[in-house]
Amino acid sequence: MAMCALNEVKGMKLKMKIFMIGDSTMKYNNYFRYPQTGWGQELHLFTKNEWLIEDHAENGRSTKSFIEEGRFDTVLSRMEAGDFVICQFGHNDEKKQDPSRYTEPYGSYQANLKYFADKVKEKKGHIVFATSITRHQFVDGVCVNSHQDYPQAMKDFCKENGYTCVDLNEKTIELYNLLGEEKSKKFHMIFKEKEFGNYPEGKDDHSHLVYVGAIMVCELFVKEIYKTDDPIKNCFLDLEEMEEIDWKMLID
Repeated sequence: MAMCALNEVKGMKLKMKIFMIGDSTMKYNNYFRYPQTGWGQELHLFTKNEWLIEDHAENGRSTKSFIEEGRFDTVLSRMEAGDFVICQFGHNDEKKQDPSRYTEPYGSYQANLKYFADKVKEKKGHIVFATSITRHQFVDGVCVNSHQDYPQAMKDFCKENGYTCVDLNEKTIELYNLLGEEKSKKFHMIFKEKEFGNYPEGKDDHSHLVYVGAIMVCELFVKEIYKTDDPIKNCFLDLEEMEEIDWKMLID
C-alpha cells in the first residue's frame, strides 16, 4: 500500500487527503509489478499541491472483501473532516464463482456502496464514485460492456442518493471504440516475451493498465469531474487551462 505521510505542524493539518478505494485497476504497483500501473497511482499528477493521495486499492477486491478484510476500516481510521474518498468497485463483485467476493448488483453491491457513503459522511468526509473501467474486450470489432449490471447499479444508486458518479466504464468503452481494437491495446498489459524483465514470457492481460493507460483514465476522470459541481473538482488541475512554466529556468 502506497501512502503519503500526513504533514502536521503543532497539530495543524497542512495537507488534505484523497483516499482511493477499489481494485487492481486503481492500485499502486511497485517496481516488481512494472509496467502494471493503476490509475490511482498516477492521479497525483492531476492534483493541486495542497492535496495528498492515499491509494488503498488492492488486487482482486470487491466491495464485500474490501469491507470484510478491514481495509475500509483502515481508511476510516486515517480520515479527517474535509477529506475525500474516490470509490471504484464492480470488477470483482461480479465473480459469482467466489462467494467471498460476489455481490448482487441490485442487492448487496448497492448496500455496500451505501455503507461506504454513510461511514464517510460520519467522518465528515466526502465520497464520489466511479464505475469500473472497461476490459479491452471486443466482439466483432466493437468494445463491449463486460461488467454486466454493476456500472448501471452504481449509477442508479448515486442518482437515487445524490452522489456524484463518473462513468469510467462508458467513457473507456467510447474511447476504445474510437481508437479501435489494435490502437487501444497500448493501454493494457499486452506485450511480447522479453519486453519487460518482470514478465519474461510476455503478457496478454486485457484488464490491467500500463502507465499510458493509467494516465488516460486519470484524464477521463478529471475531465468528467470538471463537468460537475462536486467539491472534489477543486482538488484537481483544470486540464483546459495550460499551466504557466518559466522555461528559462529549465534550460540546461
